[in-house]
Amino acid sequence: MANIWYFCIRIQNIIMGRKNYLILILFLLFVFTKIEASPNDSISTKYINGEFTTYCQLSYSTNDSIMNEVVNLFVKQMCSDIRGLFKWGLKGMSLSNEKDEILIFDFKETRYNRQTSILKGIGDVIVPGVTTFRDLSVDTKLTLRNFTSGRREVRLDLASSNLFIRSLRGSFYLAPKGKHKNGYLQVLATIRFAWFFDVFVTQKTYKTIMEWRIRQMLKNIKEEAEKRSKM
Repeated sequence: MANIWYFCIRIQNIIMGRKNYLILILFLLFVFTKIEASPNDSISTKYINGEFTTYCQLSYSTNDSIMNEVVNLFVKQMCSDIRGLFKWGLKGMSLSNEKDEILIFDFKETRYNRQTSILKGIGDVIVPGVTTFRDLSVDTKLTLRNFTSGRREVRLDLASSNLFIRSLRGSFYLAPKGKHKNGYLQVLATIRFAWFFDVFVTQKTYKTIMEWRIRQMLKNIKEEAEKRSKM
């Protein structure tokens, strides 16, 4: 239950800035119902005023220490060894120039500046039969937070807009199981696409190109922790 209300509070902070109280109430009711129906694993996306907000949650039963090791490795490779991350953390996410009918992503490299906490991602975005955006650079500020409860947050905020994304706020949470049966891997991401993509990416298209990838990432982290627990 605490996880549900934490999520609701996060969404409230996003929407209240727009003073859209009616949408806030409707959205919280939608999310609460959605998560209550599936307390362990769930994913949902809401489109409000040009922004897509996705919440995804996967439960895990692996030892917390192992899960923390896997999360540490994911963050480390995300900053300095993206090719290594493709072997497990980004596996099956079609981010390395795999064929796709809607959008093709070719994620090439990442560079992390420890002084500024800026993570730079470089890659191509291809719209088959329409156009190709070469060497797009996405700069995000990386923030890591550890809470006294054992909960962890890995947050990415877009540092500057580009041809693909106008705004981005994304947080990955590790909610440890402690003495409970399960812990949780969670993602809360809000994204607004830029010019061409804002028109091209409809609500239906978003589910096809983004939503499943978020869930796949959490699944990869969970499976890596499970594999390590059996060693």
